Amino acid sequence: MDYLLTFQNTHYAIHSEKILSEKKIPVSVMALPTSLGDFCGICLRVAIQDFLAGQRYLKEAKIPIEGMFKIEENNSGKRYIPWRP
Repeated sequence: MDYLLTFQNTHYAIHSEKILSEKKIPVSVMALPTSLGDFCGICLRVAIQDFLAGQRYLKEAKIPIEGMFKIEENNSGKRYIPWRP
């Protein structure tokens, strides 16, 4: 299971990718699923084992995360469930 991080704009998304990569957290940049709205056009996908550390690093860097979603996959596709701490 993975998580998606969404951002207000592309600058925050790209900067976040750089920060997480420097901290050795694997991250994938991907197009924002249309079902999640019209934030910035890209988002970051992070593995479950790296999610909390990644969130902490971005908070320390003062990068605002617009939304966090748990990805649930099943036979009919993917669902994005808002994550709340």
